[in-house]
Amino acid sequence: MAEKILEIQEVDYSYRADRTAHEHLALQHISFAIHPGEIVAFLGPSGCGKSTLMRIACGLLNPYRGQVLWRDKVVSGPLMEVGVVFQQFALYPWLTISQNIEQVLIPRGLNPAQRKQRVSEVITLIGLDGFEEAYPRELSGGMKQRVSIARALAIHPELLLLDEPFSQVDALTAETLRTEVVNLWRDRERYPQSIIFVSHDIHEVVSMASRIMVMGDKPGHIQKVIDNPLAYPRDPRSTSFQMMVEKLHDIITGLYLPEEQAPTIATIVSSWSGAFSMVPLPLVEVRDVIGILEAVSARGGNVPLFRLNDEIDTTFTSILLATKGAELLGFLTTPEDHLIMTDIGKEFMLASKKMQKQIFKNRFVQLNLFKRLKDMLERSPEGRFPRQIFLEELAIHCPLEDPKKLFRILINWGKYAELWSYQAAISSVVLVGREPVPVLDLEEEANP
Repeated sequence: MAEKILEIQEVDYSYRADRTAHEHLALQHISFAIHPGEIVAFLGPSGCGKSTLMRIACGLLNPYRGQVLWRDKVVSGPLMEVGVVFQQFALYPWLTISQNIEQVLIPRGLNPAQRKQRVSEVITLIGLDGFEEAYPRELSGGMKQRVSIARALAIHPELLLLDEPFSQVDALTAETLRTEVVNLWRDRERYPQSIIFVSHDIHEVVSMASRIMVMGDKPGHIQKVIDNPLAYPRDPRSTSFQMMVEKLHDIITGLYLPEEQAPTIATIVSSWSGAFSMVPLPLVEVRDVIGILEAVSARGGNVPLFRLNDEIDTTFTSILLATKGAELLGFLTTPEDHLIMTDIGKEFMLASKKMQKQIFKNRFVQLNLFKRLKDMLERSPEGRFPRQIFLEELAIHCPLEDPKKLFRILINWGKYAELWSYQAAISSVVLVGREPVPVLDLEEEANP
């Protein structure tokens, strides 16, 4: 396929959380092309930059480096040929369904009669007949998303961008909408020619996409590209569909829980002597780590990762993050896509609540990042440090992490281990036993 509708060339994107924050690299070295007649999926964990990439692709954001080309011409602003459906419905509550759809047509210079015809056309196409004069508050989540899709299609786009458009609706509605979007694309008499969509749902990606781009994070990048040759319509019960699902399972597990990089306490522990290497800390709270341990323990201490994903009510990204946290502490290992409880993990699950905290603390204090922060606090005469100092340390030593998010996770882990607490009244982290004022419960404080 020589013809290219859209091309992204060596795009980087960075931002600052505020004027005083360090620059955060969100996307790095992103390159791909979209051809006529494709449905391309971007699959990856939350926070890897998928939504940012979609905004760059349609011209809503400018890349820090690299360029975006639309039919070989450099993009310098929003693309009129691209329709976008956002994760949130983004409807005007004071306008009717017809008026919400019409808004995208007004800047295009269409007269009232032309706008009315377009609105009527997409309302019928998307199955909104009878709801033309309804307001968003009168519609279900699925119907609201139909309005968002109709609005995007009203401009007759050559390319349709879908940013996790089915994540806000129930499973049955999501399945119906996915089928309808694919059928629209397959109807070559209509529009759009091609579709890009963002997802973290493997089954959704296999059911819709003709090409799948698996993204890595910190910073966001395309790690692997997979062609999906399954014929449409696709049957989720077919052997070929299940084989493609398993293939993606294996790829993602290899990327996010790599066998050769599975950390052990022996490889993590080292003394801090002014300079140290950091093991990436997953942004996951202690309760989620304990939750994944409970789920594995309830299944005999050994369970396939993707079976667990099917059986518990949480996202695949959440399972991965919690698994990485448990693995970092030595409670789980992840050989060949399985989550297996270690001896120390089994000991943790059998212990009393008080003993669990002690076991957690013993593992926790061996990690370099925690050793560094604990050492800072112990060297302080008052046993405390201002929040801003901690944020600066985190920005220096963990440059690919959002320091504010990482800070909150550090407080959460340290509080559970009864090492330190965060006192909002003085904006400081304080060692347990050295508190100059009563310690407030973290859940009752403002977010640090």
